[in-house]
Amino acid sequence: MKGCQVVVHAAGIAGIDTVIKDPVKTMRVNMIGTANALEAAKINNVTDRFIDFSTSEVFGSMAFKSSENDQTVAGSAGEARWTYAVSKLAGEHLAHAYYKQFNLPVVTIRPFNVYGPGQTGEGAIQIFIKKALKNEDIHIDGDGNQIRAWCFVDDFVDCLFRCLHEKAAIGESFNIGNARAVITILGLAQTVCRVLDSKSKIVFDPPLSADIALRIPSVKKAETILGFKAKTDLEEGILATAKWMNLHLQTAAK
Repeated sequence: MKGCQVVVHAAGIAGIDTVIKDPVKTMRVNMIGTANALEAAKINNVTDRFIDFSTSEVFGSMAFKSSENDQTVAGSAGEARWTYAVSKLAGEHLAHAYYKQFNLPVVTIRPFNVYGPGQTGEGAIQIFIKKALKNEDIHIDGDGNQIRAWCFVDDFVDCLFRCLHEKAAIGESFNIGNARAVITILGLAQTVCRVLDSKSKIVFDPPLSADIALRIPSVKKAETILGFKAKTDLEEGILATAKWMNLHLQTAAK
């Protein structure tokens, strides 16, 4: 970080499969890694901005129009799923402590189900689209009634840049999401198949772990302070993601 004035700290362990398989690594990387990044920023006198990626999972299993000031919760100790939320929440607390104690220009962001071109990992939309393009079975963990709000990556990046440039963002946490693009996981799979004219069948599997029943953000704070409002509707985002993924799959096959 020597010579840098802006730090975007997005590194961490994520993805429910990875978290369940290695909860110790999840906790160590997300907590100690964030502590190291914050200390490095302090030592190197980062004066403009330190963006810390937290998570929407800090709101627990039920989050309906949750605002940044709502109570943050986590499930029972020992349930592997919550190691991710707890580790991210610890990092968020530490980031704000660095702001208050050392005046480090911290902003924490809580992404709500971001998807789109370039995505890697275990995101539901990219997995569903990849299967739909190949007409392969789409697997859903649980009954598919879990409700999510989906945010297209271009909208997310727009808000991220506002966090970097708006001075009023310093010392604040922001939900970043699209409260209009709300759908069940089953509805999402059905929409992907319809929009892409796929012959994929939807298959239900046992749930992997404790699940999030409802996750819809309040984005009023981001709109008021940053002037941010998500613009991309779900079907438009699915088509853009599928276009990129189709090209990516063809390139990988060569």
